[in-house]
Amino acid sequence: MFNQRYRAHPDGTLMIIMLGVFTAFAPLSIDLYLPGMPAMEADFGVSAGLVQQSLSLFFVGLAGGQLLYGPLADRFGRRYPLLAGSLIYLAAGLLCALAPSIEWLLAGRLLQGFGAAAGPVIARAIVRDVYAGRRAAQVMSFVILVMTLAPLIAPVVGGWLTTALGWRANFWALVAFAVICLVMLLMALPETHPAERRPRTALRHLFAGYLPILRDRAALAYLGAGGMAFAALFAYVAGSPFVYTRVFGVAESNFGYFFALNVIGLLIGNLVNSRLVMHFGQQIMLTAGVLVMATASVSMLVMALAGITEQWLITPALFVALGTVGIIAANTVSGLLDRHPRHAGAASALFGVAQFGLGALSAVGVGLVSVGPLLTMTLVMAAAALVATASVIALWWQLRRPALAV
Repeated sequence: MFNQRYRAHPDGTLMIIMLGVFTAFAPLSIDLYLPGMPAMEADFGVSAGLVQQSLSLFFVGLAGGQLLYGPLADRFGRRYPLLAGSLIYLAAGLLCALAPSIEWLLAGRLLQGFGAAAGPVIARAIVRDVYAGRRAAQVMSFVILVMTLAPLIAPVVGGWLTTALGWRANFWALVAFAVICLVMLLMALPETHPAERRPRTALRHLFAGYLPILRDRAALAYLGAGGMAFAALFAYVAGSPFVYTRVFGVAESNFGYFFALNVIGLLIGNLVNSRLVMHFGQQIMLTAGVLVMATASVSMLVMALAGITEQWLITPALFVALGTVGIIAANTVSGLLDRHPRHAGAASALFGVAQFGLGALSAVGVGLVSVGPLLTMTLVMAAAALVATASVIALWWQLRRPALAV
C-alpha cells in the first residue's frame, strides 16, 4: 500500500535507488578498502593485525551508531539524523584519507562506522513510512538488491584504485560517495515521518522506543531469523577464502570471481522474492527461505562430514544457501517494521544490531573452530540456518496469538 502522503513525490524508482545507496554505506565501507590493507601495513610500518583492527573498530561504530540513530529518527524525523550521519561519514573519510599514522586511521574508521550506521537504519525506516505489507517486502528486496551490488564491485574497484593511486584513493572514493549521498539527500529525499506521527518522547526517554519491541516475542523471532541468516552469510565471508584456496585449490588471483558468483546468488534471491512475495505473502516467503537455507546448509555439512570436498558438489548448495539470505532479510525486516510502525527507527536499529552483531559472532566462530576450513564453515552455516528455522517456527506460534497493540 502506497502511503497517501508520499504520492506527491513523482519518482518511485529514484526513491528505491536512493534507499539502496544509503543502505550501501556499510558494505561499501567494508569491502572497498580491503585490497589496500597490505599497502597500509607497509606504509605505516605496523602489523597486519593492527591494520585489521580498522575493520573491527568500524563494526563497533556501526553497531553503536545504529542504536542511537534509530530513536533519533523516530523522534526528529528521517532527514536530519541522516544528514548528521552523512556529514560524520564525510568527515571520517577525510580523516582516513589524510591519516598520518595508524592511530589516526583507526580513529577515523571508528567514526566512519558511526556515521555509516545512519544510512541502513533510516533507509529501512523510510521503507516502512512509505509502504506496508507485501509491497514493503517487495521494495525491501529491491533496496537490498541495490545494496548487494556494493560487495560485488567494491573489492574489484578497490584493487584498481590501490594499484593505480595507492590505498588512500579508496578513502577518497568513499568521500566522493558521501558527497553524492548528501546531494541526493538535500535535493531529492523528502521527509517521510512528519511531526504528527513522531512520538512525543522527552530526550531523557529517547531509548524507550526499544522496550515495546524487546517485549514483543514475535519481534524477537523476526530478529532471530534475520540475524541468523546474516550469521550464515558472515560465516561464508570469513571461511570462503580458505575453503576455495586450500580445499578447492583455486588460485588466490581467481578467488574474487567465485566470491562474486555467490554474491550473484544473493541478487537472484532478492529478485525472486520481489516477484513472489506479492503472491504468497511475507510469512510464506520467509518460511520457504529458512527451509531452503537449512536444507542447503545441512547438505553441505553432511558432505563435509563424509569427506566429500569436490567443488562441483559443494558450490551449488552454497549458491542456493546464500541466495536465500536476501529473501529472509527482506521479509523479516518488513514484518518487524509492520508490527512497530511508530518505532520504525528503533526497530530498524535493532535489526541492524542483530544483523551485524550475530554476523560478527559467526565470523569469530569460524576463526575459533579448528576442524578444517570446509567443515568449520559448513558447521557454522548449518547451525545458523537451523536457529533461523527455529525462530520462524516460534514466529508462527506467536502470530497465532492476538496481535500486539503497538
